[in-house]
Amino acid sequence: MSVQAVAKPRRRIPEWKIKEVEELANLISSHRVIAIFKLTGLRANLIHEIRRKLRDIATIRVAKKTLFMKAAEKAGKPELSKIIEDFKEPIGFIFSNISAFKLKIILDKNRIPMHAKAGEKADFDVVVPEMNTGLPPGPILSEFGKLGIPTKIEGGQIWIAKDTVVARKGDVISPELASLLARLDIKAVLKGVVIEKAFEDGVLLTKEQLEIDLEKMREEIKSAHRNALTLSVEIGYVTPETIKPILIKCMMEAKALAVEAEIPSKDTIKDIILKAEAMAQTLKTHAKLE
Repeated sequence: MSVQAVAKPRRRIPEWKIKEVEELANLISSHRVIAIFKLTGLRANLIHEIRRKLRDIATIRVAKKTLFMKAAEKAGKPELSKIIEDFKEPIGFIFSNISAFKLKIILDKNRIPMHAKAGEKADFDVVVPEMNTGLPPGPILSEFGKLGIPTKIEGGQIWIAKDTVVARKGDVISPELASLLARLDIKAVLKGVVIEKAFEDGVLLTKEQLEIDLEKMREEIKSAHRNALTLSVEIGYVTPETIKPILIKCMMEAKALAVEAEIPSKDTIKDIILKAEAMAQTLKTHAKLE
C-alpha cells in the first residue's frame, strides 16, 4: 500500500509582519541615511524623548533584524545587510536625509541627563547643592561624611551645608555615590542614542569613522584659512578676501622702496629724514672712535 505524501500547508505570515516590512521598505527607499544603535541599556522613555527631539530630522524605529533585511531586499538594497551583521543584541534604526556626521552631532548634543550607575564615568562636574534633603538623621549621615559632604540638622531633617563637588568630569562613580545621588535625584551622566554604523549613499560608516573632534576641526579650518590667505597675499592672488591686504602690502613695499631710493613725497619725507639722521649719527659715532 503506497502512502501519498501530503504537502504541508504554508504557514500564514502574520499581517503585522507584512505591514512592518512594507513600512520599513518605504523608509529605506525614502531616506539616504540609515543608521543603527544598540537598544541595550536604553529605557523606553529615553528613546521616546530622543524621537521627539529628532522630529522633522529623522525617524526612529525599533524592528527585528530579519524584518529589516526583508524590507531591504524589497527596497532593492540588499547591501544593507552589512549594517546589521556582527550585532547579536537588539538594535534600533534611524532613517534620515541629513548627513550621518551631522546626525551624530545632533544626537550627541541631545543626550539627556540621567542617574549614574556604579562604575559609570561622570559626563560633567557633579555638584550636590546646598539644600534640604528631606531625609531624617540616621546612618545616612555617615555616607555624607565619607563623601566629604558637609551637613547640618535642622527641623529634624538633613541639610547640605554648602555646595559640594562630589565628582569631576571623567571620574568613576562609586557605588556609595551612585546610591546617594539617586536618593537626592541628582544626575551625573548623559544618555542618548549612539550610532554604531551608518549607511549613507551606499557608503558604510563605522562608529569610529563618525567620531569628529569639532574643536580640533574648527582650529584646523581656521589655520588652513590663515595659511591660504597668507599664501594668496604673498603671490598676489586677488580675491574679495585678499584684495585689501594685497593693496596694503603693495603700499608698504612701494613706500619702503621709495625711502630706500630717497624719493621724497608726503608719505616718505619723514622716513627719509629719519634714515638720514640715523646714518649721520652712525658716521658721527665712527668719527669719534677714530
